[in-house]
Amino acid sequence: MSAGRPRKPTELKRAQGNPGKRPLPNLAVVHPLPQVKAQAPEHLSDIQKKLWGDLRGHAVWIADTDQPLLQLLCEKLDRRNELVAKLQNSDPVLYTDKGYAYANPIVGMISTIEVEITKLFSLLGLTPTDRTKLGVAEVKARSVLDDLIEKRQKKK
Repeated sequence: MSAGRPRKPTELKRAQGNPGKRPLPNLAVVHPLPQVKAQAPEHLSDIQKKLWGDLRGHAVWIADTDQPLLQLLCEKLDRRNELVAKLQNSDPVLYTDKGYAYANPIVGMISTIEVEITKLFSLLGLTPTDRTKLGVAEVKARSVLDDLIEKRQKKK
């Protein structure tokens, strides 16, 4: 049974003038939690630490209590990259000694890890729909006025 269509992101509702007239999340009402630590766990690889920093920098709502999920996401993203690199050095279709074709197991492993990564993205509010559900962030297009204000502040 399907859960229906995914919720339309708040950014799109605001851009379209909220055609459904349902109340939109008030972004001014947010419960403060300490942001996840800037320092990635020591056991992470350099690539995983970079992912940690990038995600922490862009998703400021990821709280300290979300550290295990963020750590797992960084590990899985790095693992996916390793699997993709292995697949590039192999064939997606392999053959038995009798000539029967079968799918390279790496293809299935990549598919499985991508499903897991998508779930972690969702849990951490890293998709437009999930940000809307959490009411934590909206993508806003910069206006001409925003650009002028920024230019003026740079001159000071």
